[in-house]
Amino acid sequence: MKVIGLTGQTGAGKTTASEALRAGGLPVIDCDLLAREVVNHSKSCLGDLVLAFGCEIIDHNGELNRRRLSGIVFNDRAKLRRLNAITFPHILRRIEEEIERYRRRGAAALVLDAPTLYEAGADKLCYAVVAVTAPEEDRLRRIIARDGLSEEEASARIRSQHDDAFFRARANFLVENTGSSEELIEKVAAAMNLALANREQQHEAANV
Repeated sequence: MKVIGLTGQTGAGKTTASEALRAGGLPVIDCDLLAREVVNHSKSCLGDLVLAFGCEIIDHNGELNRRRLSGIVFNDRAKLRRLNAITFPHILRRIEEEIERYRRRGAAALVLDAPTLYEAGADKLCYAVVAVTAPEEDRLRRIIARDGLSEEEASARIRSQHDDAFFRARANFLVENTGSSEELIEKVAAAMNLALANREQQHEAANV
């Protein structure tokens, strides 16, 4: 079974691409959903987060308040690294369990939709990786509209993430989202077809 990683910057359009791939019949593992499951239902993970960042990150239901935690870590790279060190091992185990579940079901391929694919080490589970990038001003506008953030909050989130060069140096295929949603979907589908047919053996990403 071929596992194709789909990653990219926040607000670049990765979710739009992922939803189109799922609608087209490719199984998709949403690592954001798995991450929420892990931090809300793994007592050891949630306990470690409380020890690291305080009880204020827990809401009245006893679950993680993601926006409050984001406000803490996206303005402090050291705290973001601490968050990643706590959560990524738990999340990676869940990803591996989901991949194995699809493997047992006989899936020929699947998409691993993971915004922090490289940071979590999940790229090592992938046959190839497709990364989606977009101009910063477009990403800023989408994040503000999508998450209800202020411009300052959205900018902090962007600054906490990697630039285009990071993905170009690591991904097998780079999709630059500079047009319509339809154009993005076509580009990502083309990259997926190339990835499933034959992995590009090169250091820098092939533009699609």
